[in-house]
Amino acid sequence: MTAEIAIVNRTGIALAADSALTIGGDRVWKNSNKLFHLAPCADVGVMVFGNGNHCGLPWEVIIKQYRKSLGQCTFENLTDYSKHFLKFLDGLKTPHPIQSDLNTYSIMMSIIDDSVEVLEKISGKTAKRKKFISEMNSIVEDVSEAPVVFEDYSRENFSAQHSKQIRGFLEEKLEILITKPVLSAMISACYEILKRSIPSGSETGIVFAGFGESELLPVVQEICVDGTLDGSTRAWTVRIRDSNHEDAGGVVMPFAQSDIAYLFIEGLLPEYIDFVAQTLKGTLDRKSKELVKDYVSDSDERTVEEARQFRANEAMTKEFLEQFGAFRREAFVQPMMRVVSSLPKEEMAAVAEALVETTSLRRKMDSRLETVGGPVDVAIISKSDGFVWIKRKHYFDIDLNRDFVQRRDVRYSGEVSNDS
Repeated sequence: MTAEIAIVNRTGIALAADSALTIGGDRVWKNSNKLFHLAPCADVGVMVFGNGNHCGLPWEVIIKQYRKSLGQCTFENLTDYSKHFLKFLDGLKTPHPIQSDLNTYSIMMSIIDDSVEVLEKISGKTAKRKKFISEMNSIVEDVSEAPVVFEDYSRENFSAQHSKQIRGFLEEKLEILITKPVLSAMISACYEILKRSIPSGSETGIVFAGFGESELLPVVQEICVDGTLDGSTRAWTVRIRDSNHEDAGGVVMPFAQSDIAYLFIEGLLPEYIDFVAQTLKGTLDRKSKELVKDYVSDSDERTVEEARQFRANEAMTKEFLEQFGAFRREAFVQPMMRVVSSLPKEEMAAVAEALVETTSLRRKMDSRLETVGGPVDVAIISKSDGFVWIKRKHYFDIDLNRDFVQRRDVRYSGEVSNDS
């Protein structure tokens, strides 16, 4: 896990990222690089969080290889950089091809594992098969509203590529005869999920931040990269903040572990809001049930009245949350964003670093593992000055490696790079 912050106003963008890398759920290293300058000629920074690898390759290796291939090339818009980067991922040669499909296989196995728990409660092999098919049909229906990533990818192509692996997974996990309807239902469920923007749980978040050549105000784009499907990168935009086409006021954008940033902005953690909403709804429902029990004698009328009261309680809870949200925006968020809108670059960097440091301190106190920690890398990107490091860790002493800068100069055709 990690904590990363982007603070945006008309002046530019401040980026901050911690250095903690969690290995195997029980070990943390605190010298990982998560913030990068995309290329010497580009006013663009990149942050990564989540899965530290893509198809078996570390993101640091991938980004620096992309930087080398990009060279002096620039684009008119920031989104052009992200599109070009995704094309680079499509053509990336991985050392072990099977690792390209790990996220795909993870989704397939999670579908089967969930169904195993359901089938354990069913008696009879025929009933189990019918229940499994029903579960797969429900999955297809549930995900139908999710945005499609691969528009032109047909079920026939997916089946031809993956039916053998899917059958193998089913035979390994399910204690039923894998008939054609069972296999077909499983293929449909996997196909509908994998072609859509539904994460596998092993995805990576990538944040592109900065300016294209034609953009005068900053842009921040968050992308989810989730392995590959038949050689094409599974990726989609999660959110984008384009100050050139939207309200150009200030904004604080947290990524990964974002609780402290929300506390800083809204004065309240999201978990507290959820708790208040659930408690309020539960209290109203209990009171309604008691009143209906006391004043309605007929059992059928009591059931109808309880349902009507519960719907009314849900509406009241929703109205309360809307009013509470409006209060927080007026009392906390808007005054904070007015200040952020006027922050100079150095103050933006200080606030971004402080939010990451505060998250690190909180994780040190409330978690068994310090999943946020280590040195905080901080950078500022502005239209006038480009990408500038404010704080940057090195795993080596730059004074002992004088030839490092010279080697970077040669690699980038005379352009001086300040990124390791």
